[in-house]
Amino acid sequence: MIAPLGYAVAALALVSMCWGLLTAVLDKPPGKAQLLYAAGLELVVLVQSVIAFVRLAGGFRPVELATTIGYLVGILVLLPVAWFWANAERTRFSGVVLAVAAAAVAAMTFRLVVLWVPA
Repeated sequence: MIAPLGYAVAALALVSMCWGLLTAVLDKPPGKAQLLYAAGLELVVLVQSVIAFVRLAGGFRPVELATTIGYLVGILVLLPVAWFWANAERTRFSGVVLAVAAAAVAAMTFRLVVLWVPA
């Protein structure tokens, strides 16, 4: 994991969270741009996770290996599930679904950065 990339992922996820909450407050379903942004965020998360898995395969061991692997898998799953849900059920609450998933991705990414740095 590259710390600046982790912080970038978290920042992008927080933007997605705010966007999702804003659409919910405005009583609108997520638009095409918001769904594309979430898909782009997933691509950045995928790049981050691939880099981390390559480093793990290369022998690097973070402080808590099982937790790190769980978080890496978890952040890969959260956004696609939220994206499909938000796309299938186009209501104002779809924005909340995207916001919750993005908030979880941001929190898990911050935790991954902490776990990755040797003590």
